[in-house]
Amino acid sequence: MATKSQRLAQLLLTNRRYKDGFWPWLSKGRPTSHKNGNKFLLGCILDYQMPAEIAWENARRLAEDIFSNPNDLWHHISGVPLSKWKMKWEEYKLHRFPKAHERVWRIGRDIVAHYGGDARNIWKGQSPDVVLDRLNQMKVGEQISRMVVGALCDADQIQGSGDVKVDTHIRRVLGRVLRGSPFTPSEAPIVLEKTREMWPENPWLLDEPLYSLGKEFCYASNPDCDDCYLQKECTFNRMT
Repeated sequence: MATKSQRLAQLLLTNRRYKDGFWPWLSKGRPTSHKNGNKFLLGCILDYQMPAEIAWENARRLAEDIFSNPNDLWHHISGVPLSKWKMKWEEYKLHRFPKAHERVWRIGRDIVAHYGGDARNIWKGQSPDVVLDRLNQMKVGEQISRMVVGALCDADQIQGSGDVKVDTHIRRVLGRVLRGSPFTPSEAPIVLEKTREMWPENPWLLDEPLYSLGKEFCYASNPDCDDCYLQKECTFNRMT
């Protein structure tokens, strides 16, 4: 008989919508252009404490509307003094936090210094572990780095597996299902352990269905348990 972890994994994988990938500027199974690789990474970097769709649009707007879609996007960003870049926070409106705006410049400087301003050089021909290590060295952020690796695997830009991005939706859904209450940010290692147990071949594949449940059914307040396909397995649902 299948364990609860196995049943959950099968339900989630059956409901995984984006089996062919859905990442902006990454073409499934085809090389990514210099321009698109840079825009993709910029969008990922901005996807922090703000809606993902806004992060991607802000990345597009900066690259295409403000900088006219250059190959050397990171040179444009980091080629000005940090003091001048900081002054562009209100004008560019990339992120609601000034520090997140500043972080784009800092990471861009590292991409220029270590990878020639071409984000593809971070991942081309590399394993997921190497890519994750390189992103962490640039202080992209632990969870965003996992998302970047997972997206690259989805689009066949690299080969291998990865872990989920432990964001608020995934912590809430998995916590409610397994124990009746969301996992806290400090419990991110437990989330990684549980998802690795659920689908050891590639825990990253659980990311999108868990995230989608959090966005569409498992709300922080008044969750729509009746329409959730995990309701029979969910501890929270049985407690309410």
